[in-house]
Amino acid sequence: MAKRSITDEEIALIKAMLGRKMKNKDIQFFFNRPDRPVNSGRITGIRKGTYANSRSIAPASDERTQEFIAKFSAQGGAVVVAAAPQTPDHGPMSPEALKNLFEEVGVGLYWRLKAGETDEHECKTSFGFKHAHNWLKPMAALANNRGGYVLFGVYDKGKCADDGFDLSHVVCGINDTEFSKIDPVEFTKKVKATFDPTPRFTVGTVTVGGKIVGVIHVEQHASRPIIATRNDGEIREGDVYYRYVGQSSRIKYSDLRALLDERDRRARVDLWPMLERLMVLGPERAMIADLEAGTLGDGKQVIQIDEALLERVAFIKEGSFREQDGKPALRLVGDVRAVGAGDAVLKKGVVTRNDLINDFLGQTSVLDPKEYIRYALEGAQGDWLPLRFFARQAGLSKVALVGFINKTAAAVPRKTLFASRMSKKETARQTATGQSASMLKKIQAGATIPPPTSSKEAATIARAIIGLPKGTDVSLETLLTALQACVVRASGVDASVVRRALCRVDELFFEL
Repeated sequence: MAKRSITDEEIALIKAMLGRKMKNKDIQFFFNRPDRPVNSGRITGIRKGTYANSRSIAPASDERTQEFIAKFSAQGGAVVVAAAPQTPDHGPMSPEALKNLFEEVGVGLYWRLKAGETDEHECKTSFGFKHAHNWLKPMAALANNRGGYVLFGVYDKGKCADDGFDLSHVVCGINDTEFSKIDPVEFTKKVKATFDPTPRFTVGTVTVGGKIVGVIHVEQHASRPIIATRNDGEIREGDVYYRYVGQSSRIKYSDLRALLDERDRRARVDLWPMLERLMVLGPERAMIADLEAGTLGDGKQVIQIDEALLERVAFIKEGSFREQDGKPALRLVGDVRAVGAGDAVLKKGVVTRNDLINDFLGQTSVLDPKEYIRYALEGAQGDWLPLRFFARQAGLSKVALVGFINKTAAAVPRKTLFASRMSKKETARQTATGQSASMLKKIQAGATIPPPTSSKEAATIARAIIGLPKGTDVSLETLLTALQACVVRASGVDASVVRRALCRVDELFFEL
């Protein structure tokens, strides 16, 4: 029986939330504490009745569950996304910390943000998902600097009342339903789809002077810089934003250089103890654990750790190898599966468009092929992206692939678009014309495809490949090599033509 750290009342609430079809990761947000983490494995154990005496505990009533959720939201309204949650009484999202951001001015007339807009505070009058770049950009900027707050329902500088009173940084409030009622998963998907690595942030609300202020607190990211992975409004793929006093803008060279130098310094500091230990053990006695990919490897072979076991992994303080404080000591017991180095297994944390394209071009075997397909549906914007290659790795038939597409959280029009593309044998092909037609004849005749010297030439080569008929004798390796050069050279609209060429190769060689 697992060590008891969750109370009967909490178990009853968790069982009630499971009955509402809530996902493990969403339930964790309500019960995690710094001194008592509740991982996905424990919630699964409660669902199966294998954790402590959970089998004998009845689910909480719907009324009690709703009361608990409402009370949780009222205590600062904090919902943690991609970060360990804070307790209600501590941290930057506690009610006390949020209210201390503001001060009363004009004897009860107004409440104002004490610090104004600094390199840790950005004010927004309103909030909306339609123009998400307005809050995504400052989130990345704060994560790349020292972290801080994006506040919704607070005037920017320069606003004046009818009587001439300066309303700069004064609370104006927002409609509660447009912020706090939004599913936190939607925040997560939006941020993950736009930046890599993903900023760590907390979402909540605070009532100030009878008005509701929406709050996103962003942590400084340990693996800076945060980089935009796609275009979204004012955000451009490849942009790095940085928070300066009063503005979030593209980072200056000197700040980027300092940020990269600091990251390199931290990497050296973190690596040195491991290198010292490796030198003592010798390479024949050591393997490196990748707790994200779930592997142990020595460069020659890989041992895959089962996902169910990986969920229980926790770092344990030296000299305390025993179960305590909710963190179980890990013992690897049972079978292991060795994966040969030739299998080139790879697992990504957050899949980006560049990952998808580069791993297709490199014909890389990945451990999470469905996540590549999911990104194309939920993270991209209807781009032409090669999916059949990854569907094969996932063991999906054409029917199963369409079924998986329809189960994603993507918008219906996008699911319909991709399901239609994947249902047909040829959707990317277009007849080549002009210079592309001449290039196509040369490719079919076995001529070497010259690397493009401009974006326009890359598009010409791509259109020729798009026009390749079924049953072509041109090798996959030849086409991938040519498209690799095109991907590097193409930009703007030409880049979309190259991506369509990737899809043509995908449907020619990886038909389901």
